[in-house]
Amino acid sequence: MEEKQGVQIGMPIIGGLIAAILGGVVWAAIAAMTEYEVGLIAILVGVLCGYAVVLFSNKKIATVHKIIAVVFALVGILLGKYLTVVYFTSELFTDTSMLTLVFDGEMISAFAETIQEYFSEPTDWLFIVLAIVSAWQIPGRMAKTSMASDASSSDQAPRA
Repeated sequence: MEEKQGVQIGMPIIGGLIAAILGGVVWAAIAAMTEYEVGLIAILVGVLCGYAVVLFSNKKIATVHKIIAVVFALVGILLGKYLTVVYFTSELFTDTSMLTLVFDGEMISAFAETIQEYFSEPTDWLFIVLAIVSAWQIPGRMAKTSMASDASSSDQAPRA
């Protein structure tokens, strides 16, 4: 899984996972602080996953890296929604801590059963699409920038 035809995917997967978790936590923290879910955070999650995949791949990008970034952007959005639901549920039931609810089987089942409610607004889908586009484009753009800087630095080297 680590390397396929010179393309490293193990570390980019780890980077994408870290970015998804961080993005999901930031999403829930902002929702908790503002008591409102800010859809623009979905785009931030996509951008964060795209950058993390590039960073953890040493800027050697292939199509598989873009796919990894998109998958983890979606994971981060889903995690952000879940943690937001957990936060507001813990506010309703003051006798249960948020950390207890995060890993509660009933909470996970209830979220899975009602997931369509959390993605029912057209704006939800708009921000998800924008997050996917961001996660897809950032690795490609950064790879092009990296290749351009490599080419320009090799052009300036003295020739024998």
